[in-house]
Amino acid sequence: MMEAYANRAERRKEERPADGFKPSCWQAAAADFRQRAAEFRARIPAARAMGAYSPKVTLQRVRLDSGGYDHCGAYWGVGQPLYWAATDDGQLDETFRAASRDAAKAHVRQTIPNAKFYN
Repeated sequence: MMEAYANRAERRKEERPADGFKPSCWQAAAADFRQRAAEFRARIPAARAMGAYSPKVTLQRVRLDSGGYDHCGAYWGVGQPLYWAATDDGQLDETFRAASRDAAKAHVRQTIPNAKFYN
């Protein structure tokens, strides 16, 4: 019975009209689509602006006392050093923990790759 199903499927496959496209044609079409999409994105002013967005970032370490409180009395807990990063235009305003200042800069650059730092 399985042999009959296999034979019938083989016949249907042979009788099916060809679609006229080989895998290489589909791959070429996909590559062409990617190229056109990249060209289109390059024409969009906002996309170019985001690629060139390089704001100055204020990066400061937040000093904590031995109990994990800052100078205003907010509790942050103890652990790795606490940093605050912000841009003048308000696109970034974040408080986070990092092992060092270089690690904090790397954290900010994950969000804003072309960030420049005041200090």
